[in-house]
Amino acid sequence: MKKTNILTSFEKLCCDLAIVVKYDRFFGRGGFCRLRDQSYFIINERLSNEAKEQIFVDELSGFDFTTTQIPSQLKDLLSKEVMQQRQSD
Repeated sequence: MKKTNILTSFEKLCCDLAIVVKYDRFFGRGGFCRLRDQSYFIINERLSNEAKEQIFVDELSGFDFTTTQIPSQLKDLLSKEVMQQRQSD
């Protein structure tokens, strides 16, 4: 399955933030974690691109990007997620 531009942008953003992105086969979806002093996104490679993108959106929506340049496309996705979380609270 070919990666989408959004998925590639999320991977680039993670690289800029020193977050390692790993794809592997396992039961479950995956997500963000920290091990010792390193941050990781571990994502099930069997998921659709949309599901992988949603994992990035769900996890990164809680990050503070005030000092980090992110593409407007990603900023829009993350802003929508934050608004949805606030409405559900």
